[in-house]
Amino acid sequence: PGKGLIDGKLAVCPDKPNCVSTENNVLSPISIHMQTPEQAWLILKTVITGMGGNIKKFRSDYLWASFETSLMKFTDDVEARLDLENKVIHLRSASRVGYYDFNANNKRLKRIIKRVSDKLEPEKYRITY
Repeated sequence: PGKGLIDGKLAVCPDKPNCVSTENNVLSPISIHMQTPEQAWLILKTVITGMGGNIKKFRSDYLWASFETSLMKFTDDVEARLDLENKVIHLRSASRVGYYDFNANNKRLKRIIKRVSDKLEPEKYRITY
């Protein structure tokens, strides 16, 4: 849990279906758009805690949170890194135990990406008459 950054990046997912990461192009990272990196980083923190995540570590470029699965009470870890060079936030979600997670980590990251992106770019979804 909470592997931290390795050579400036999130840990590579093992060859198991219970881990997903934007660093290996499975999902697209969160684009910061016109927001400041600090605003985007705080929005990510707010979204994760709003989804039931428990923040374990929060630095200016790295975040680690844990989630407890509802059915079996397993712990999954979500990590994020702020990539200032590319103006994106990379994410990784992995189960601590087991092999198959019924796609829970993939679904979690998709929800996080959508919720943060919606907050970063609200005008995109505003209806005008």
